[in-house]
Amino acid sequence: MLKRLATLLLPMLLICGVTAKAEPYRRLVNFEWEQIEGAKSYDIELTQVKKEGETGKPKTFSFKTADSIWNGRLTPGKYMMKLRARDYRGVPGDWSAPSEFNVGLDNVNMKSPAPKSSVASNDEEKTDVEFKWDPVGGADQYAFELTSDDGKTKISEIVKEAKFKTSVPVASSYTWKVTAQSSEGIASDATSTAQFTVMGKALAAPAIVKPESMFVREIKWTRPDYIKDYEVIVARANPTTKKWEKVKTYENYTEDSLPFDSSWEGGKYQIILKAKSDLRPASPSSKIIFDVREGDRSAAAEYTALVRRSIEKTNGWYGIASYLVTDMKFSGSNPEKNSQVAYDAFGGTGRVGVGWNGRKSPWGFLAIIDMSGFTIGGQVRTFAAAEVNAVYKQPVGDRAELRYQVGAFYKELPETIGDPFTGTSENQTISSVGPHGGVEYWYSLTPKWGIQLNAHLYASVMKVSTPNGQDISPTMSTQFGILGSYRFSERFTGLMGYARREDRMSYKAIPSTTNFALDGDVNESVVVGNYLNFFAEWSF
Repeated sequence: MLKRLATLLLPMLLICGVTAKAEPYRRLVNFEWEQIEGAKSYDIELTQVKKEGETGKPKTFSFKTADSIWNGRLTPGKYMMKLRARDYRGVPGDWSAPSEFNVGLDNVNMKSPAPKSSVASNDEEKTDVEFKWDPVGGADQYAFELTSDDGKTKISEIVKEAKFKTSVPVASSYTWKVTAQSSEGIASDATSTAQFTVMGKALAAPAIVKPESMFVREIKWTRPDYIKDYEVIVARANPTTKKWEKVKTYENYTEDSLPFDSSWEGGKYQIILKAKSDLRPASPSSKIIFDVREGDRSAAAEYTALVRRSIEKTNGWYGIASYLVTDMKFSGSNPEKNSQVAYDAFGGTGRVGVGWNGRKSPWGFLAIIDMSGFTIGGQVRTFAAAEVNAVYKQPVGDRAELRYQVGAFYKELPETIGDPFTGTSENQTISSVGPHGGVEYWYSLTPKWGIQLNAHLYASVMKVSTPNGQDISPTMSTQFGILGSYRFSERFTGLMGYARREDRMSYKAIPSTTNFALDGDVNESVVVGNYLNFFAEWSF
């Protein structure tokens, strides 16, 4: 009974012992040979070839099969195989001569980078790529090989783990190969191969240079690194539909500038530019909008327009600022106070304004505020003025332009009575409103330098306030000047020159037996200044 129980337990103990150990990796192996006539079965004997330095008797495995085929699982390595046949009586024949064969390792299953994949990168020159594959049973190491399609990159390494990381140039295609190897020199049946591409960083957008004038002959742009060619779209704004319409599209354009076709009509244009390269994402689109002159765009016409630039006003909104400084000459008579004075005082006038010019119309407008002041007899006197004008521009020849101004003004003047140097004169002002008319003649000397002549008339016709409450007696104030201009940039022009202003205002005196005023007399104030004028104009 114990003997029978021991017989039953023995296989169970053997199974437990096998499962308690790490089971060696085995591969499925198939053998097939020519059938021997009269053979009813076959004996197979496999002997494992000893490894270098290994002692002891080599392992031998014996198998029987009824057919001329055998399959089973063997650990990778070198083996010697013998074969013999048995007849219907079970009598064996002679063993065949031993033949050597290898049980190789499985082929490597490559995982990353995936075959035919593209690897993204934000690097311009080189980037790190990590290669991964499934571990192969029985392998002690792996032969890794990487080659670029252009042949400039070649890497060969023996690695212990199923991964490898290295730095490679971007914007290139690669082939990588991996073969599993054992310490006995057994390798995979075949080398695993895959291809992939490393993309470079997206291209930088080219910067388009805006044309300096409406006489456009060529559009230029910068060329960032790594660019192969461009996609260029030329579009024009349709003034009727208010939509952009394509004029021309250039594919695979390689130059860094585009000649502007002289046959294209004028108007508002847009250039859309995208840079491209092999194995790098295209750049963001660069855009620029610019105006092209209608009609004649010849060199002669451009020269004329270029010279006129010193006096050209930028279309749209603009601002002005000026300061006039001088020794003001004051005079006045006041029959009511029996006063007649004439004196000088150092002073100045500050001026700011805002205007607008139409793009296609000669009309615009200009609004100005003045503040003048002087110090006399220890007192500071100030008086203000303002005006709003419509402005009309009229070209005169190729280099000149007339600008007419018509509008309304408000003006204040200090009343000049008593002895101003004692500081006892009354600090009162006269103010009125009325029409204003002016004309300016601008002439261009060069694209930067110009000259301006101006004349303005101000008619005081309606009272705002007077010291005695009486009506204004109509008077005329004048301004004449000459200025030299210099255009510093497309948006800024500076001027300097001379201006003579004569501001005159009078109002009716009240006759009385206690003063010297008679019926019909007026009280009058006059301020005359020969000004040094500094002027600046800039567009928004």
